[in-house]
Amino acid sequence: MSITAGRCLPFRSDGTAIVLALLAALAACGRSPSGTDGSAGSDPYHLGVTLDGDGDVHSSTAGIDCGPSCSASFAPGSSVTLFATAAGDAQFDHWSGACSGPDDCVLTMDGDRQVVAHFVAPAAAAPSGVWLKGDLHVHDDHSSDGSLPRQLISQAAPGNNPVSAQIGEAERVGLDFMALTDHRTYDQQYDPLWQSSKLILLPGEEANGSPHATVQGAVDSIVQGANPDGAPEFYNLQQSIWDAHSQDAVWVTAHPDDGEMNDDGTPNARANAQGMDLVEAWNRASSPDRELDYCENRWNAGFRFGIAGASDDHFIELWAIGGPGTPNTRVYAAAASARGILDGLHRGHVGIAPDALSPVVTLAADADGDGIYEAIGGDELTVPAGSTVRLRLRVQQGIGDTVTLYAAPGRSAGPLQRFTPTRIDQSFDIDYSAPDTPGWLRAEVRGPGLIAGIDTSDLTSIDGLTAQLKLLDQLRAIDSPIFIGPELATPQAEQALPAALGDADGAQWVAGARDRYAGFADVAISNGIAHVVLETHDHTASRIVYRARDAKGNWYAAPRVISGDSTTARFARVAARGDDVDVVWQDESAGEAPHRPQIVLRHSGDGGASWQPLQTIRAIDGRAEHPALTLDGDGRPVIAWQEITAGEPFDVYVQILGRDATPQDLSRDGKTISAGNPLDARSPRDPASVWPALATAPDGRIAVAWQDNRDDPDPLWTGATGSGDGSDPDNWQIEVRTRAADADAWSAMQTLGAADHADRHPSLAFADDGTLVAAWDSKTLQSSGANLSIQSARSADGGASFDAPLTVAPQPQAMSQYPRLGVDADGRVRAVWYDSRAADWRWRVMSSRLDSGGWGADQLLLSPGINTWPATSGGLLVFSSTRNAQRIQRDRTQQIFLLDLAR
Repeated sequence: MSITAGRCLPFRSDGTAIVLALLAALAACGRSPSGTDGSAGSDPYHLGVTLDGDGDVHSSTAGIDCGPSCSASFAPGSSVTLFATAAGDAQFDHWSGACSGPDDCVLTMDGDRQVVAHFVAPAAAAPSGVWLKGDLHVHDDHSSDGSLPRQLISQAAPGNNPVSAQIGEAERVGLDFMALTDHRTYDQQYDPLWQSSKLILLPGEEANGSPHATVQGAVDSIVQGANPDGAPEFYNLQQSIWDAHSQDAVWVTAHPDDGEMNDDGTPNARANAQGMDLVEAWNRASSPDRELDYCENRWNAGFRFGIAGASDDHFIELWAIGGPGTPNTRVYAAAASARGILDGLHRGHVGIAPDALSPVVTLAADADGDGIYEAIGGDELTVPAGSTVRLRLRVQQGIGDTVTLYAAPGRSAGPLQRFTPTRIDQSFDIDYSAPDTPGWLRAEVRGPGLIAGIDTSDLTSIDGLTAQLKLLDQLRAIDSPIFIGPELATPQAEQALPAALGDADGAQWVAGARDRYAGFADVAISNGIAHVVLETHDHTASRIVYRARDAKGNWYAAPRVISGDSTTARFARVAARGDDVDVVWQDESAGEAPHRPQIVLRHSGDGGASWQPLQTIRAIDGRAEHPALTLDGDGRPVIAWQEITAGEPFDVYVQILGRDATPQDLSRDGKTISAGNPLDARSPRDPASVWPALATAPDGRIAVAWQDNRDDPDPLWTGATGSGDGSDPDNWQIEVRTRAADADAWSAMQTLGAADHADRHPSLAFADDGTLVAAWDSKTLQSSGANLSIQSARSADGGASFDAPLTVAPQPQAMSQYPRLGVDADGRVRAVWYDSRAADWRWRVMSSRLDSGGWGADQLLLSPGINTWPATSGGLLVFSSTRNAQRIQRDRTQQIFLLDLAR
């Protein structure tokens, strides 16, 4: 026998002396026979990891979590697997040192080890994609001022601007995508008319009370809470940006001349907020010149964002001069899909033109002289000061117009160069010497114009009408800047954000790459195994990823995509019992125009090692969305979802697979539905039942909950004709129904929540003693400036009745939202949510446990980064975190981590 253990001398022995020699050798080395499991007396071996290129390495056993280098010690004889994850567009190539090749690195720690992970950057290439035309800021009668009769008469007047009108006009003028961004509401997405076979419809909202922002791609309203006493004006605005980014939504500063600027044109305190993706540089209802001044001011201060156009249209009467797509926002998307469009918007790959017949200007850059123009408007280049960058300025449909190239500081310093195109499609090449500080370059086109020059913000006053006579030197096209400098810029805000708090929390990385998004995780515990699912986003796709960890904290394998070739898989939920694991999600693999999401399921019978073929649970001529999942008393999947079809409102359906022949609609009973008056866009009544949640009791009873606005006087609207402003937001309440293990029928609905509050986003859990617990977030019926709180209610009789609601971890000056309930290993119910009460303003996860006396002491987890979207099971917490983001702006790093709350 030979032992070569670091500092120990090798030895040989025979016969009965083997054991004595082994013990002596181990003693001399400072090791014991139990050292293979890291127990006392062992002398662990050292594992060092170095990274070559842009990526990260994580170990199956806690210890290695690094880039660009790190090390950890492991017990002798232990097995450690290293997983390499490339950052951004880089790719993992191979290992060297103690491992070789491209596969996972598996090491037996019988000595010190050194490993190098090699990542390769993508080859230089011009961006690949397609230009798509759209509008990111359009209103209808779901807004409080969404139509001309209501603006001219009163909010009690009828509406004439339905969802279908704006969608139809966008289709007519040839747009490719659009977001309906009604004021401080998500309800337009719940309207049966929200559908198109020609447009990719993006979920949208014009968020915040002041200043306004448009948000595209969020899963619900971005609620602007109240600023705490003494907080700066941009406190809740900053949290709004972080909240949107936690969902990988796009956040756009709306008409900055009416929110972020003083009367003299200087930025006000709200301009300190950081991380916006785009700024409206051309809002039809305001001044593009003032908006461009604001953009240049912020770019000069180190802020980095692209530009956006906006019709901001409220009135069908103005379609000829200011309807959807006037101006249009042109985005360079890696794919003609919602994910591709949102990705292009995030990256600032955006230009603006008044309409389809106007000039188009684009700017591209070749920084390394290889003839490949690798950067376009919105991109950031780091190049040595003084090096030559070749620019290519292309103008289409601009014959006779004036094309101007500006460099920082912008218009105040005059143009860098000017051109007059003489051909329908003409390019100009310019050699530019890179600056010694971070700067930028942008292009615009001006010339004669009529329609493009009309300012719809003032068509009634003498001054407003006189301004329309300016027919020459009209703005006709602009492009997002290319940012360039020796290093990436850091915003130099007039008032800085508070320094980030956050302590090392020991959380394990689950999945997600740097410079990419991972979110909306779920977790289920079975036989000590943690099964985690989540979604990841890249330039073109959203995929469902699965990973499992054993009871000792070791990961079985690297994160694995289980959604197949789909690029539209979202909102996964997982349930497990024994070796059976079920995952459900929504998918739009058939396309997104029209949106036709389906509910699909995948099953594993061997603890996640392998997966059966995909099973379609619900496919309709409509939208089936946001599934929830539990297992019944016999281990059968129970699935709930929300769905809508033409002419019908959203309802919640539930099906027990293998028991129910068809899904059951649990929310239709008792609803009052009306097609309304065809002369009044606000008169239809379509109460919505959305955001379902499920739980199973130890005795097999099943509970389902959802949010419902049937008791609102004007569901989905901000007021009915004759009554003026109505509830804003809607009076959502929580509905609960249950079904006994041996029953086919569901109980009557129990209503939770307050009539003067918006009660939303329910979660359910049964404690081991059979107590049913419901939790939700709640706020007063106020569109903005009101904080959310977490409410809960208990039922000791299986859901037949509930105690009066309790506030969980009350803090009136904090925002608390999106609760999730789970059951700890001891059978007690735990609530987790994300919350704004940390002193550094960052969203953080909070937790509280329920006992017979009520909710226990709340725990604010001061983990590094912005931490959101928690879920819990068996005392384990999974959550989204930006902890590995390198910048406060333009870094989309969000990853999933797992933390043992019972430690």
